[in-house]
Amino acid sequence: MSHHINKLVISYFFFFTVINIKAQVIKPFTLLAGIKTGINFQNKLIESAELNIITYEYYYNGGGVAAADFNNDGLTDIYFTGNMVP
Repeated sequence: MSHHINKLVISYFFFFTVINIKAQVIKPFTLLAGIKTGINFQNKLIESAELNIITYEYYYNGGGVAAADFNNDGLTDIYFTGNMVP
């Protein structure tokens, strides 16, 4: 009887350990406010009869970001691109 109880206790232990590990989400990035980073960029798309996902398949694929030391000053430069931004 105690052998079955030991198996049951061990099974519960492993079950709740696995559940607890899966519940802990590892976040590789932290969202920072634009006021803190100095970055204020939005790739806002305004759909119309002429510009939308139906008439232009790649409508939502235009924006991007690049980060590197482009001007060799030792600091990381960030460039943003967008579909409808000046």
